[in-house]
Formats: sequence, structure tokens, C-alpha cells
Amino acid sequence: MARKKSKIKIPFIKAKVNARTVFLLFGLILLLAGLLLLLSLLPLGERIDGRLLSVIRQFLAERFGMVAFFVPTLIILSAVHAITHSKKQLLRPTITIGLFFIFLSLGGLFKGGVWGLSFYNLLQDNISLIGATFFFLTLLGIGIILFLDTSIDVIFSGLVGGIVILFKSLKASIDPALQRIKTSDKKSNFITDKKMDGKKSYIEDKKAKETLLDKKNGEKQQFVQSEITKTQVNQDLYIKPLTQSGSTWIFPPLNLLSNVKQAEADRGDVHYIADTIEKTLDSFGISARVAEQNKGPAVTQYGIEIKSGTRLSRITALANDLALAIAAPTGQVRIEAPIPGRAMVGIEIPNIRSQIVTLKSLLEADIFTKNPDPLLMPLGLDVSGKPVATSIGKMPHCLIAGTTGSGKSVIINAWISTMLFRTRPEELRLILVDPKRVEMSQYNNIPHLLTPVINEPEVTLRALRWTVNEMQERYKQFAAVHARNLDSYNLIPGIEKKPYIIFMIDELADLMMFAGNDVESLITRIAQLARATGIHLVLATQRPSVDVITGLMKANIPARLAFNVSSMIDSRVIIDMPGAEKLLGKGDMLFLPPDQAKPRRIQGPFITEREVTELTKFIRAQSPEVHYTEEIMETDPGITVGGIPGMPGSTDGKDALFNQALEIVIQS
Repeated sequence: MARKKSKIKIPFIKAKVNARTVFLLFGLILLLAGLLLLLSLLPLGERIDGRLLSVIRQFLAERFGMVAFFVPTLIILSAVHAITHSKKQLLRPTITIGLFFIFLSLGGLFKGGVWGLSFYNLLQDNISLIGATFFFLTLLGIGIILFLDTSIDVIFSGLVGGIVILFKSLKASIDPALQRIKTSDKKSNFITDKKMDGKKSYIEDKKAKETLLDKKNGEKQQFVQSEITKTQVNQDLYIKPLTQSGSTWIFPPLNLLSNVKQAEADRGDVHYIADTIEKTLDSFGISARVAEQNKGPAVTQYGIEIKSGTRLSRITALANDLALAIAAPTGQVRIEAPIPGRAMVGIEIPNIRSQIVTLKSLLEADIFTKNPDPLLMPLGLDVSGKPVATSIGKMPHCLIAGTTGSGKSVIINAWISTMLFRTRPEELRLILVDPKRVEMSQYNNIPHLLTPVINEPEVTLRALRWTVNEMQERYKQFAAVHARNLDSYNLIPGIEKKPYIIFMIDELADLMMFAGNDVESLITRIAQLARATGIHLVLATQRPSVDVITGLMKANIPARLAFNVSSMIDSRVIIDMPGAEKLLGKGDMLFLPPDQAKPRRIQGPFITEREVTELTKFIRAQSPEVHYTEEIMETDPGITVGGIPGMPGSTDGKDALFNQALEIVIQS
């Protein structure tokens, strides 16, 4: 008698369906879901990628992270089981439990997404790191055994067999090469033995000379090497040839900087935003198409193409309307019309979550590794995610402005650290002015400084006057040997090489309040003449008003870095155009180079205080004794009364004897 086929009653359609058919349909649904999930994770391109797939991809990436690809794979395998196996096998609890164990173990081992990281941290806090690792490995083994419905000895024997086959194939490919090497060695041994007899006496004499030199340098190198060992450097150090003083300078390795893997920026649904931009412009009678999307660390730039004859002023006037339609995270967008070198208009939308740009990632980029310029400074990543750098020698002076917390001091610390990574004390010297007393104090007692970090305005004036005197003295020396600039002077043999001098002031407004007339005249004189002598200024202020940054100073300092400012007026002072008031802060800046008319938006690099401490500790280990230039402190500041009008300590530019002189003139 034939066995009656079981049927399953489906309530909502009031019918009974064969159980095998139900499992087949369930398997097909699982297969479709798995294929959609897998399709969402594949890089198909923005034109092919759908909106639903983009949402699925974002969900999987946030929840599972690196193990997101296992989700569609396991679902597809479950679908295959449902379609090909018997109806009862799918309902066996071992398969469901095995899948669940594999999910948990892989997510925990790889810290996949929010769920995996939470599970990993929970176990690590309770059973330690090693215990959590063993737990996940055991859970993975159990899950595989349950899912494959086999014993551990079968799995182990299969793994061993695969390893044996791999080694056999490697041995078969290596043996012929080893045989050829042995044959060539036998032929070369006879020739080598004859040559060695004639070289023994020369080598012995050379070793005797090297032993004598090692004894002299041993004590000096012992201290440096012991300190370098403390830093636990795991990569080869970059060592330059002997310096003028005869000692070897060891450049700091980049692994002194933290190797932190930052999460990517959250840009939202880029396809939805692109459609919204097109619809919003169309509603105002502007026919436009989003042609490209440049994904930067802080903003995403949507490049739009417009019809010929459309006025750009109509688009720039719609900035607030676009911000409203897109629901911009900061409530405002920036429009670059047009994008330099492109026939497009750029609409920059702030990301929901920005990506931190580390200094290490920039110093490891080709733009630094392939450029030996000692004055090359990192700027950050532009709106398309490309690293950007510039040379102080080409600026040749730079003006930085922005509100508190916008990133001025961070970019200065990043530049100083870059110079310490790439230059020796004989190549570059620094004069640092820190009126706030907390931003640059960690750089004290390093050999690159000409003087300790300056905190007092009077000492700053002494340093500025010494710099002017040094500039004039260098010009006299250049003229004596017919050298046009510092680079050509240093190439002349038999002449003591001179270093670059970088003068950095972290807060210019504090100096201008103390003695505005003197500071303006000294800075202007240096900015006008010091380029050829290798002396460069980097000035920063959080108050970019015309009282602090005068027109004469701006005319001689062409390179500008504008961080977030409080008003459009401040933006016009620093970069001569609006735009800086719409920046996001935390390193978001506009860079205006001297050879361009429009600024470039960049996300600046970030360096922590701990990284600066490790770097300076490494440098101090090589040069425990620091020799400062005493002439800087001995220079007469020559202070005349007069600061910023209306500020404390100011006399509105009048001389102390002005009133007496006025009375004498009136009486006469």
C-alpha cells in the first residue's frame, strides 16, 4: 500500500498544499533573499546599484561588518538544503543551531559590526581576551559540525589531507630550482676560493681600522640605541648619512603614530540625495543632472551639469532651499560654482558622520614618500578623498584663521610633527610662539628649536627682530658668494650650510594687542624679503579682523588657510570671499594657495597629544643636550607704544609724548 503524502494546511488561502511543495517554495524564497543580499554587497557601480540594495548594504555593514558576506552565503546554503534535501532535514534542530553558532562565532571573532563588537566586548570583559578567542573558535567548530552533520574526525582528516596535497605540490615545484642552485654553486666555489686568498690581508687591515672607530663611537651610540629600544619600534629606521657634527641622525619611524582604523564616513542615501537635488532644481525651473559624486571624509560633493544659458547665480541663490529639501545635517550646504577645471557645479552636502583623517595615513601616501622636499606639509584629504600637500617654500608664508575648536592648533601640531619626521636639526630650525602656553609646550628641549617655546609677547618681539637681523645677515653672505637663495648657497662646497627657519605664531591677536605697530612692521618686513633666505612665517589667529590681519600683512602673505569662522565678514578678511562661515569645524577648511583664485575644501589631519609626546621623546633620546641661540633673548625688542585700537594695552597708536608735542605746536 502506497504511503499517503503529507499535506500542510495554509490558513489564509484555505487550502492544503503538499509538504514538499511548501519546502520547495520556502527554499526558493530563501534563495531569492540570499541572492538579493549578495547582490547588495557586490560593487556594481552607482548607476546599476538600486536604492533598496543601498539600504540593505548599509544595514548589513553596520550590523555585521566584515562578516556581512557570510549572511547571504549561509542563507543560500539553507535554500539549497530546503530545495534538494528531504522535507524533514530542514526542520532538524541541528542545522538551525549550527547556523546560529556560525553567525555568533564569526561575528565575534571578526568583531563584525555593532552586534559582533558588543558580543566580543561582553565576553572579553568577563573571561579575558584569550578566553573569548577560545570560546569563539570552539563555537565555530560546533557550528560547522552541526551544520555539515558530520563528525570532527572526518573534518580533521579532510583538513590534513588537503595540507598534505598542498605540501606535495610545493615540493614538486621547488625541487628542480634547488637542483639548479646546487649545480651552479659547485661551479662557482672553485673560482671563489682563488679570489679569497688575495683578499684576506686587505680585509684584516680594514677590520682593524673599523675596530678603532667603533671604540670611539661606542659610548655615544649606546645611549641613543637604548632609548630607541624603549620605543619598541617594529620597522626599519630611516638613517641618513653623517651630519656635520659627525653623528648619525636616525629619523623617527612612522609607527610612533597610532595605527587606528577609522570607520568610514556615513553619507546617507546618495541616490536619494541626487534625485532630490535634481527635483528641487527642476521645481525652480533649472534643468540639471547629477553627473558624479565625489565622496570626501567630511562632505560629499555632487557634481551637476546644467544646460547652456543657465545663470550660476540662480543656483547659488538656492543654497538654503537645497539644504531644506535634502535635510542637511548642519542645516546648510556649500555651492562651488563652477568646480575649477570642470564644466560642472559642485553642491557639497555634509556627511552624517565624518571620517577622521590621521597624520600617519597622509605621511604614508605616495605624495610624501616620493617627494623629498623637507618643507612639504600635509593638508589632508579633499572632497574626492585624495591626499593634498603643499610646500611652505612655495607659499612662502601662510596665514591661518578660525574660531576656537576649528582645528588651527591641530594643523600646526601636524605640520611641526611632519617637519620632525622628515628633517634633521641641521636642515631646519623652529621658533614657536604659544601665548596659550599649552599647545606647544611638549616641543621644548628638542634640537630643532632655536629657542625655548615662547609664551611672552616681549620675547616674541625679540625673536622677530632677531629674525630680521638674521635675514639681513644671510643676504650679505649670499651676495658675497653670488648665491640667489638658500638652496644655491648650501650647494657651494666649503661653506657652512644654513638651515631653513620656520617662525610659527599660534595666536597673532595677542601680539597685536601688545604692540600692533611693531608686530605689523616686523612681520611685513620678513614677509616681503625673507623668502630667498629660507625664513618662512606661519601665523594663526582666531580673530580674523582687519585690526589683526592688516591689509599690508595680507598683501605679503598670499597663502591662506580658513577654518570655520563666525561670520561672512571674517571669511572675506581671510580668503577675500565668503564660504568659511559654512564650514563644519574639526579640521574642515578652505585652502587658498598663492597661484589660484579659488579656495579648495580639505579635511585636515588629526594628531593626538600622545603621538606628539612619543615623537618628541624619540628625538630627545638622540640629542639629550640642546643648544639654544642666546642672541635671540639678547636682542633689543624696541617696543613702541601702540596696539589694536580699543583693546587693552592700546593707546590708539599715539606716542606717549603726543599730548605735550601737541601743546607746544598750538602755543607756537
